[in-house]
Amino acid sequence: LSKQLEPDAAAAAAAVGVSRRKGGRAKKAVLTNRSLVVSRRKQHRPEDPWQEYQPCTCSGRCTQDCPCVAAHNFCEKFCACSADCKERFRGCTCKAACRTAACPCWAAGRECDPDLCAGCAPTLEARDEGRPPPPRECHNMRMRLRQHAHVVLGTSDIPGAGWGVFAAHHVPKNGFLGEYTGDLITQEEANRRGIVYDHMNSSYLFNLNTEWVLDAKFRGNKLRCANHNDDPVASARVLTVDGESRIAIFAERDLAPGTEITYNYRYDDETAPRWARRKHHR
Repeated sequence: LSKQLEPDAAAAAAAVGVSRRKGGRAKKAVLTNRSLVVSRRKQHRPEDPWQEYQPCTCSGRCTQDCPCVAAHNFCEKFCACSADCKERFRGCTCKAACRTAACPCWAAGRECDPDLCAGCAPTLEARDEGRPPPPRECHNMRMRLRQHAHVVLGTSDIPGAGWGVFAAHHVPKNGFLGEYTGDLITQEEANRRGIVYDHMNSSYLFNLNTEWVLDAKFRGNKLRCANHNDDPVASARVLTVDGESRIAIFAERDLAPGTEITYNYRYDDETAPRWARRKHHR
């Protein structure tokens, strides 16, 4: 993990996605969980990506036969099950900013949903009406509100890396740097492209879940050029927003203007390309 977890959170930490930069070689995005959501997550192997969410068609309350339960996902507002289904995610009732593992949404790897989180709805309403944020502003709806940091491209400080991405202004710790975007392709297509990218010594594949992969090779944003570092200043997290898996990049520390944005691709050392193995960074 890129930072120390709280004791109860560390015991339940789980990977929520696997991202790849070289063919079938994987890097991992890590999620911290608290006791409120451990029951849904504890059966999931940390090295595996989550299964894609598909709304269930259950009648009434869901049972263990529900496809959401079988996939270790929560039932969502898009499911056909009853509103009192115990498998439904209820949102949060936070009084703070929803940016720590104390928030069940953050702990479960989700952005807050104003339809479920009553305390977070005023933040969305203020944005829509062009008003200043309320005194209790939710900080866990950055992708939904498109509130990302300003980043710029430049020559990387890492020898031989080519392009890099830099913070254009000060970014606080845990600040949302932006969303990693690209073409949505199947795992099968990602494996095919990965073979080609290996020969090109270039790949922008990032796993979302068991079904889908993002490929930023041909279409993406500036964060596609963020480089690998064993001592990164940022981290990648796969978050659920309205039932969809999306990739968010967050600052792991306060970033001064001009800081190059790097994160750990989290390759397994046995399968990592030579340049990404830790012993070659020492």
